[in-house]
Amino acid sequence: MKPLLDAIGDTLTDEQLQQVHRAYIVAAYWHRDQLRHSGDPYITHPVAVAAILAELGMNHELICAALLHDVPGKTGCTDAELAAEFDEPIMELIRGFRVLDRDRRPDDWQTSTDERVLTLKLIDRLHNMRIMQFLPEHRRRRVCQEGREVFAPVAARLGMERIKREFEQLSGRDGVRMSYRVIAAGAIILPAGTRQRWLEDWLGELYWLPNPRARMRFAVDLLKGMPRMAATLWWPRGADALRRAARAARAVRARLGSGPGPGSGPGPGSGPGPGSGREGG
Repeated sequence: MKPLLDAIGDTLTDEQLQQVHRAYIVAAYWHRDQLRHSGDPYITHPVAVAAILAELGMNHELICAALLHDVPGKTGCTDAELAAEFDEPIMELIRGFRVLDRDRRPDDWQTSTDERVLTLKLIDRLHNMRIMQFLPEHRRRRVCQEGREVFAPVAARLGMERIKREFEQLSGRDGVRMSYRVIAAGAIILPAGTRQRWLEDWLGELYWLPNPRARMRFAVDLLKGMPRMAATLWWPRGADALRRAARAARAVRARLGSGPGPGSGPGPGSGPGPGSGREGG
């Protein structure tokens, strides 16, 4: 919940924040026994989606819908039970999201769907693509093709250029996947409990480097600092352990001489980012 609260900041009223908190409690309850392909608790995925939407400045209704978007379809909760908890505007977003399932969506869904629902679908798929290394190869190929041919154009039509660019990069362009694989291979020495959160942060930084050469240089420099960071995380000394790890990560970034672009989320120097998940959207 903390990554989401950090992303929201002071943009919501107390009443709106209470609704968001209630949506989190309900989602966490219904997803309580579920795991992602990565082994992370399932709730980490809707929280990450909601946090991205909050960073994009979306309202509390869409944030609540993001937290709840997989509850009706992937748990035993019915629409009626959920409707008893949340207002109709939130339920409309959730129902609209479910219509966009691959086997249900109409042919003209890209142009006929409410833009808020489209945005939720885009960010749901975006987060799933960020951690698609946990999917089988045949599913990764399909997800990449859809990201490039379907979701990137939708993001462009909605004026979300940064999201469009990220879809294209995650689909295999501009050397992002290759650099990420190098980093992921080196990160195996990090503690399992924090590894995926750091990988998501570094992936966010890769998006904003200007070209494949800069991304590979970032990956190599990061690998050089990985043993020191691993030692700090494996053998912490007191409450400042994570701060020392963050300083080690910042030192790597300083050697590169370039940080993440605006809107790319927290970097390694800011502490572990949100958790991740594995299901496709």
